[in-house]
Amino acid sequence: MKKIFGLTCLLAVLTLFVACGNQQEHKFVGKFTDEFGNKFELRSDYTATITIKGGEPKETKWFDGNDHKSPYATIEFNGDPAYYYFRDGVLYRHRENMIDGNMAIKITWEE
Repeated sequence: MKKIFGLTCLLAVLTLFVACGNQQEHKFVGKFTDEFGNKFELRSDYTATITIKGGEPKETKWFDGNDHKSPYATIEFNGDPAYYYFRDGVLYRHRENMIDGNMAIKITWEE
């Protein structure tokens, strides 16, 4: 009986270790400024703040797929859920540009 209990505890600890060990901070979360001076803050709760240069901050949200494993994120702005596309450390205004790698908007991450 003690062996079964010990093996069960060991299995539980290993399962917990593996499950927690694969989690990492999301690659889209953080603060950055685009090449035009617009500021973005994407938070881990999928909310965001966008401050267009010279304007007031606007609260919005971002999305990275139902399973949160999409290689890109969309950022909502002006009521459009896919106003910005964010992939590989750059922004795009249109999905086609993101797919083709054209007209990327450069960003600078805040430390």
